[in-house]
Amino acid sequence: MNVTILGAGSWGSALSLVLSYNQNCSIDLYHYNNYYNSHNTFKYLDNISIPANVNIISSLEDIQNPNIIFIALPTEHIDPTLSRLKALSALIFNSKTIWVNCSKGFDSKFNQRFSNVLIERFNIDQNNFVALSGPTHAEEVAQKIPTAIVASSLSTSTSTVVQETLSNKYFRVYTNSDVVGVEIGGACKNIISIAAGICIGLGYGDNTISALISRGLQEIIRLGTVLGADKNTFYGLSGLGDLSVTAFGKFSRNRQFGIKLGQGNDFKKAYSDIKMVVEGVNATKIVHKISEKHKINMPIVEQVYSILFDNKDPKIAINELMDRKLKNEMI
Repeated sequence: MNVTILGAGSWGSALSLVLSYNQNCSIDLYHYNNYYNSHNTFKYLDNISIPANVNIISSLEDIQNPNIIFIALPTEHIDPTLSRLKALSALIFNSKTIWVNCSKGFDSKFNQRFSNVLIERFNIDQNNFVALSGPTHAEEVAQKIPTAIVASSLSTSTSTVVQETLSNKYFRVYTNSDVVGVEIGGACKNIISIAAGICIGLGYGDNTISALISRGLQEIIRLGTVLGADKNTFYGLSGLGDLSVTAFGKFSRNRQFGIKLGQGNDFKKAYSDIKMVVEGVNATKIVHKISEKHKINMPIVEQVYSILFDNKDPKIAINELMDRKLKNEMI
């Protein structure tokens, strides 16, 4: 089996290590420049050597008819990369190629889930698309610390191929058919993670963060069900599982970004200090727009949006959330 990973960031690199450990396929890892011509360790994973069976490529033309393509690019780089790939698609892909989206966010150009964009752009069979999501900090996966993830596809046979290709003793893959729910959970948890970071930066404690996660999950469920997702998906790995690790985890960029905002840094300074893409920023903008269009009650998302784009004081935002009209938890 031939596998190509688009994106040699921390997550793409960690996936290459999982596949290398399994030794059940040939692996091409695409990086956009020639960095790896002079380095034998991963750029975004500290002091981890590139295995001999991981082939680094820096040109899309070097992709050789893969059975599976893992898209592990920052969301803002997916559209330009796929635009270049489209011209080559007849040469390097076939109708049976499985496309696995590993990026957690929305397409900023079309304001859609990536499954919709990919299917339209390449005219691929939706049964060949898989969304891969769950509590998987790349740094821990690279160290072979056990975790679990979900591979979601409308086709059980397609998700099973990905499940069997990736699974091993430290990386357990489940299958799921709710692509909408898995993609929404993976994107929206980044917004709540920013909010959690803001609370930490303000000096609030575990009670605050736990309450925030609980109420944030309810907002994600409201959005997801309106867009056609199965409510139960959000209690699984791609929902509550990923939300928990992103809100509490030390490796979360969105959480770190939020902490800096809560500590008083402005947007530009907080973002530049992270030095990598903070996916929750674009997700906040898009989800805010969707919630307004469908009239979905998402007060946490609304306040995060105001902090990010209207320069609202985080303390005022928290006070407004706490001072809202009292209500039943289930509503």
